Amino acid sequence: MSLRVLLIALLFLLPVAASAGAFHTLQWEDLAPPAGDLMAPYAGFSDDQLATASELYSLHEWQRNNGQETESEGVADSIKRLTADLESQNLDVAGLLAKIDKTMIEYRHLQQQPIDALDGQQIRLPGYVLPLEFNGEAVSEFFLVPTVGACIHTPPPPANQIVLVKLNQSFTPSGLFDAVWVSGRMKVVASRHKLGYRDGDGEVSSTYQMEAVRVTPYGAE
Repeated sequence: MSLRVLLIALLFLLPVAASAGAFHTLQWEDLAPPAGDLMAPYAGFSDDQLATASELYSLHEWQRNNGQETESEGVADSIKRLTADLESQNLDVAGLLAKIDKTMIEYRHLQQQPIDALDGQQIRLPGYVLPLEFNGEAVSEFFLVPTVGACIHTPPPPANQIVLVKLNQSFTPSGLFDAVWVSGRMKVVASRHKLGYRDGDGEVSSTYQMEAVRVTPYGAE
């Protein structure tokens, strides 16, 4: 091998050596697939029309989840008022609600999907600790979540917005309201855990796991 070829090879190797062991910083939006053109079907509607339709859809969802026998008079009156408002603008209310329903199904599907390219990457991610396994007062396994208090009340965040963190060395968190940086190897692995919420028991799903090597206070870096 000539000296020139050797020097070129070494130059290509230098950036790799310099970045070895480095962690790529991610934000929570990097863990979810792009929503794409979910809003494209609503290009012809005004913001006010979409806000009214969204409120109406939420009330119909409440009816479906709770049953009309538990429906309050206020809910029924609101549905009539919002429906009349949209109909007065010559809108197909049933068709619009069906369109929103289809969009929500697609959106919920996206919320369960991971970014496969993150599998095996060395990353660092900020968030809040929800302890799952203890070693005395120290934590050996926890959920990392994007907002303080997430998973304390139902519903929990989407599956691709929760990371199950397994530590190679336990740490003692300063508190549930203190943000941290977690650094480690990301894995695309689905898991489910039963949790007791303040408003009832439930199951939490995650599409990611992290083999963590370091947990540090958010303000320390």
